[in-house]
Formats: sequence, structure tokens, C-alpha cells
Amino acid sequence: MNTIFAAGQSLGKIGGEGLGPFGGSTGNPAQGVTKGVSAIIGFLTVVAAIWFLFQFLIGGIAWISSAGDKNKLTEARERLTNAFIGLVVVVASWAMLALAGQFFGWTDILAPAGLMDKLKF
Repeated sequence: MNTIFAAGQSLGKIGGEGLGPFGGSTGNPAQGVTKGVSAIIGFLTVVAAIWFLFQFLIGGIAWISSAGDKNKLTEARERLTNAFIGLVVVVASWAMLALAGQFFGWTDILAPAGLMDKLKF
């Protein structure tokens, strides 16, 4: 970091440490990017899992409350099917990214432990 001097006095450093996974990284810049991508992927995976559960519950409730109405039953079945397909897409994407990470040597591209440490209260 550059230090600012005014009239012989140090006014401090220019810039800061940065935010999130990029803050304070003194090592390899690619490692900081990999940690950032890992945090984003972990967060989006958790959001997708919560969205799946929400859609699955709403679809199940709609199925139960359809009371024999064929249109409501079809809508509920489509909601459940779409929720399941979405979950399969997220899991398949995660698996392909893990495979690509191993292939290219990004061993910590999918590090959910780091995300879980950040989520602890």
C-alpha cells in the first residue's frame, strides 16, 4: 500500500484491505478469486435448496387441497415436477463444477466448510 505524507506527517494508507473473500489476501490472486467463486456457488446452492423445499411444500399442500379438481391436481403435480427438475439441475451443475475443479486443479472451488463457518451465529 502507498502511504500519503502531508507536511511531514503520515496521513495513513491509500486503499483498504478489501471485503469478503478478497480482503487481506497476500498470497496468490487466483486463490482469492477461487474463494470468492466458491462462496458465491455455496450461497446459491443453499438458496436453491431452500427454494426447492419451499416449492415442494407448496406443491404438496396444493396437491392435498386439490379436493379432486383435475386442474388443481395437474398444477400441483407440475410444481412438484419442476421443483424436482430444478434440484437435479443444481446438483448436476455442482457435480460438473467439482469435476472441472479437479481437472483444472481448483481443489477449493467447492469448499462448503468455508461457507458454513461464515453462516455460524
